[in-house]
Amino acid sequence: MQVDVKLVIASDMSHSIDDVEAKTEREGIADVFSDPEVIRTIENGPLGRIAVTMLDWAGYQDQRVMIDWTLIHDKASANAFAAQVRLLPRPSGQRTSISSALERAFEMLNDSDREIIATRKVVDVSGDGPNNDGVSLQHVHDTTAKNGIVVNGLPIMDTASDSYFPDLDKYYDACVVSGAGAFLIVVKSYKDFGAAMRRKLVREISLDEKAPKPLFRLIAAPATRRRRRASGRRRKSIPAAATSMAAGAGAADKAKIGAEHNPFTRM
Repeated sequence: MQVDVKLVIASDMSHSIDDVEAKTEREGIADVFSDPEVIRTIENGPLGRIAVTMLDWAGYQDQRVMIDWTLIHDKASANAFAAQVRLLPRPSGQRTSISSALERAFEMLNDSDREIIATRKVVDVSGDGPNNDGVSLQHVHDTTAKNGIVVNGLPIMDTASDSYFPDLDKYYDACVVSGAGAFLIVVKSYKDFGAAMRRKLVREISLDEKAPKPLFRLIAAPATRRRRRASGRRRKSIPAAATSMAAGAGAADKAKIGAEHNPFTRM
């Protein structure tokens, strides 16, 4: 089977994301695949179909395939996928290993080549914090740059959340997104997750691989600020040096930041 895009939707489900936030993400993803514009974009592709899988992740040994490869080619198949997403349970895990999630996503994309051939291979990574477990992101950047897989980012920067990090967009820019035409969209509130995901998916499906554009950043519309919840959840830590360096990092420096500030830790 040939498709226009093979897409891994990789969602952070560590303890820093509570049940309400996780449900909001799920509903946002489901709404995207029920959206008429998204369905038209899929149908109007050269082949008129994409393959999608959902991967939840947390620590370096915690990646779970929630929905296996699913072919989407029309309204019925898109709505069926959306219904599956809405019924998914919410797993939860310790720590945050973006590097391990990406390695698992690459494995899924490459292993599925036996049955599904894609014009483009894409990983969507969403999360609310930096890599703090598993291997450094330098290795991921080094391998992604030339393996034909695009990694796009959806950093969640909700100021009302206990896990808010003001420089997470810079971190994702420098250490996560990679590949020709890669980009990120910043989510300013969990309630805006669906809208951001929709913009991202439409761009990913319709992107002309032969005319890659420079990495750029889109900002999802901020929502009304909510009162910060009191909870016992522990915040993830991100070195201040990593964010300050990421802010001005050039292409040649980005891979180094991941190695310098994301040591190999298994805790």
